[in-house]
Amino acid sequence: MRIQQALVLLLSLPLRAEDPPIEVNPNRPTFATPANTTQPGVAELEWGLQRSALRDDGTTFGTPTLLKLGLLKDLEFRVSTPGFLRLEPAGAAATSGPGDLSLGLQWCYFHDGLFGTDQAIQVAHTFPTAAMAQGLGNGAPIDILTLIFSRDAGPYHIDVNLLESWIGLTSDQGGGRAAQTAGTVSITRNLNEAWSITGELYALQSTPLNARVVSNLWAVAYKVSKRLVLDAGVDVGLTHGAPRFTVFTGLTVGLGRFHKP
Repeated sequence: MRIQQALVLLLSLPLRAEDPPIEVNPNRPTFATPANTTQPGVAELEWGLQRSALRDDGTTFGTPTLLKLGLLKDLEFRVSTPGFLRLEPAGAAATSGPGDLSLGLQWCYFHDGLFGTDQAIQVAHTFPTAAMAQGLGNGAPIDILTLIFSRDAGPYHIDVNLLESWIGLTSDQGGGRAAQTAGTVSITRNLNEAWSITGELYALQSTPLNARVVSNLWAVAYKVSKRLVLDAGVDVGLTHGAPRFTVFTGLTVGLGRFHKP
């Protein structure tokens, strides 16, 4: 009798649900970041190639890289770098090497809030790991606080970011820190299940290190699968402080799970 009761109890237990399929949450290729975070327990990689034409006829090349780890629901850890950089100033020797390394956290603290937006906060710290003498890095730490608002409206997805940066200055630059306010608005239109197009306008305040930047970006993305998204586009500067234009292509891929959700 006890054996029969045990079998009935065992068979009545709910079956363990399979892990949900990995579905990436691309931040690429825009300046803006969506409020939603990477799935819990998932490692997600964003990588790209980009080449910029500068106002003085010089060029730059980079391989921007972002690794996102979904620590918990609505919380992700971020590791980012401009990747391998090659700078070719007009009339000067080219330099190349790795860029600075940044670590950050993003927390989506509210869903369907004000005006139906998802809301998140992100903090990031940039370590001066690159060779400043070659122009590859800042030479001093940078801290960034970002407020993120995202909303879906039918086939459209809208991201609004407000950023405040505290940029470290080296002793040669006078020391201390320079504050920089920035903002961006990004709108993505889903054309069908695979294709989407994005337009974005962003601006960065001038600092002792740079002139004011205003630029607009246009990109297309192709969703190969839930786990892989490809993108390409162009970024056209609207002020003298921005590059004349940048062309880019890249991908977002779900690498796999590092723990069970």
